[in-house]
Amino acid sequence: MAIDVDGGNGVVYSAFTNGLLEYTIEDDDKRLWTAVNGLSDISLTGLLYNNNALYIGYENGNFDKLKEGRVTNIPAIKLAQIQGSKRINKIVAHDGFIYLATGFSIVKIDPNKDEVKDTYYPTGGNDAILDVAFRNDSIYALSRTRMYRGYLNNIALSDSAQWVVDSRIPYDLNEPYAEIEMVDNQLFLLYKVAGYGADSVFRVDNSSWQLVNQESFSLEINSIDQHEGALMVNFEGGMLAYNPDLSYAFSATTYSFGEFPSIKNSTVIDGYTWIADSKNGLVRFYNNFSALKIPFDGPPKNEFYGMDWHNGKLAVAGGGLSSIAPTFSGSGVYTFEDEVWTLHDRDNTPAWDGQPIWDFLSVSIDREKGEKMAVGTFSEVPLSLFNESGEITQTFTPSNSPLVTSDPSGTWSLVSSVNYDEKGNLWALNAYSDKPLNVYSKDGLWYSYDCGTAAKNRFSKKMVIDYNGNKWFSLDNAGIFGYHDGGTLSDNSDDKFKNLNTGQTTGNLPSNRVNALAVDFDNEIWIGTDNGFAVLYNSEGAFDAGAGEYNAQRIKVEYEGNVEYVLGNTSISDIEVDGGNRKWIGTSNSGIILLSADGLEIIEQHTIQNSPLISDNILDLQLDHSTGELFIVTDEGLISYRTNATYEDPEYSSVTVFPNPARPEFQGPITIQGIRYNSDVKITDVAGNLVYTTPSNGGTATWDGKTLNGDRVQTGVYLIWTAANDGQGRKVGKVLVIH
Repeated sequence: MAIDVDGGNGVVYSAFTNGLLEYTIEDDDKRLWTAVNGLSDISLTGLLYNNNALYIGYENGNFDKLKEGRVTNIPAIKLAQIQGSKRINKIVAHDGFIYLATGFSIVKIDPNKDEVKDTYYPTGGNDAILDVAFRNDSIYALSRTRMYRGYLNNIALSDSAQWVVDSRIPYDLNEPYAEIEMVDNQLFLLYKVAGYGADSVFRVDNSSWQLVNQESFSLEINSIDQHEGALMVNFEGGMLAYNPDLSYAFSATTYSFGEFPSIKNSTVIDGYTWIADSKNGLVRFYNNFSALKIPFDGPPKNEFYGMDWHNGKLAVAGGGLSSIAPTFSGSGVYTFEDEVWTLHDRDNTPAWDGQPIWDFLSVSIDREKGEKMAVGTFSEVPLSLFNESGEITQTFTPSNSPLVTSDPSGTWSLVSSVNYDEKGNLWALNAYSDKPLNVYSKDGLWYSYDCGTAAKNRFSKKMVIDYNGNKWFSLDNAGIFGYHDGGTLSDNSDDKFKNLNTGQTTGNLPSNRVNALAVDFDNEIWIGTDNGFAVLYNSEGAFDAGAGEYNAQRIKVEYEGNVEYVLGNTSISDIEVDGGNRKWIGTSNSGIILLSADGLEIIEQHTIQNSPLISDNILDLQLDHSTGELFIVTDEGLISYRTNATYEDPEYSSVTVFPNPARPEFQGPITIQGIRYNSDVKITDVAGNLVYTTPSNGGTATWDGKTLNGDRVQTGVYLIWTAANDGQGRKVGKVLVIH
């Protein structure tokens, strides 16, 4: 979602929630800035281009200056010891200084020294300042309820007593004021009300105010701006620009590419109107018959919830939940394959057009060819099936399937997890049902399974399928359930199920609130709860085990003479198993933790404090096992991290060494991918002298370019040899290292 746009000198900048697009008009060149490659933070709030520099504000008060490809951070507001919001609401330039309207004050920045010059408190720090404007010798500050005025030559503006309330605008307890703008020495005010489409813009005269927009249609106004004497009013459906006499100057009300305009902000550069659109991103607009989207590589929308990966394809469900209630998000589903993102939502998917479908929560790619896809939602259309061509072939509701409604009104159904098994059958977990576990067979038949009294009429969560075909799923406050179908879907006579909960002889889980499930290479079930994790080691034997014989185990370590549980009572949100059988643990407030295969060692921990991770609240994790890329859904958006583990290639048919050559400026590890699982990797010089040795993580090994003694190797060619622990060694590659 684009939220702001500005620029000059042939360059346009568009702010998105967690990144910045830099677009050079003449070269059609695009560059994406994020917290990973230069920006100092996430959650952008606004932009200002002034004097060949771009200024960037953030939700937490952080502030960046981007000039000549270099970012300078000015963190004074973020680091200030104050209570309440530090959000940068607006950035305004005046008389060689930059003024920031923040959640507590106006901060004056000296752009030459990149430091805070002064701080003004029109409201005494009690109310947020939403915007700032200047007229003659006065500075105006807007809060939600009133407008304040001070004199610029007053050296005591930091004292709230030096500001007066502007009596020309009414004091409104409903807090409707949003922005002010100075155009042609006239002051304009955006007035927003709670009801949709009832917003207004007023011109403040010497003694009163006058309504600007008097269109016959209602306006849901997102912002106001100015350009060369024209007032630009940006709203849901378009943009209207007014001359100083309030006649129309120009407008943008229709896109030639057919999408509905949802304009958050706009500006004019090089004869084009540049639009930050909440649905269409950055748009170059010439007239209603000529407009162009400026796309860039990245997810189509900034809403993410659940993921699945198979055979080089990532699928992302873009819905969400508010605790256990729907949010009515219509974001849809995104797929990522061959470095291309594709969107499926109600606007471009005919089977969903006009349908009451929302909150896309779960997605599964079929395990045969990796081309079909199933999508589960919390809506009136709970399950949809896509074919190999990306078209929906079937939608299921309670009227044509065993799925039941999951809300008191009997309207919506929740399918919280969908999973294709290796035979092509689709398993669906349906909330608040007497039979929560359902399957749509490869032959097109439905079956439902009774999992006992404890499983009936509960909110459903996650589901996984182990290497023996058993289904394991979690229901809210009921622990986990295992279901063994005996290899036959239609014959229930040989089926078995087991419920693991906190009982000392019925599972011994650390909590009945299970948020994460994973199956490792030993067919062990890793169980993540809101109070730590446990492991069910003998998953197949659990179905016939007696009381106390199928308990999950918590992993213990000795620390400073005390025996403690690994990760203690950490709230765990997801668990992923990488190609080396290691466990990536997503947490609700502690970022991501990588455990060794046996869980006894913490190998890595990534948080917002020690990495580019954008939030410590992890919602979902998914590994691309062919590359080792870990996709991470947080409450602030999607980010990825290149891990050092992949699935094996037992035939060595796709061995890759990168970078190759490793040049002097490269400081990262040299990576060897496409080898056998559990291999010993040796690096030698061309004379056969051993330089380095390391075990692989699944099908990947890494080398830091150093010898066993920790010294950097000399410039030269080095040979890479691997040997699986149960096989013969072989040379798999070579790499040129340059110093």
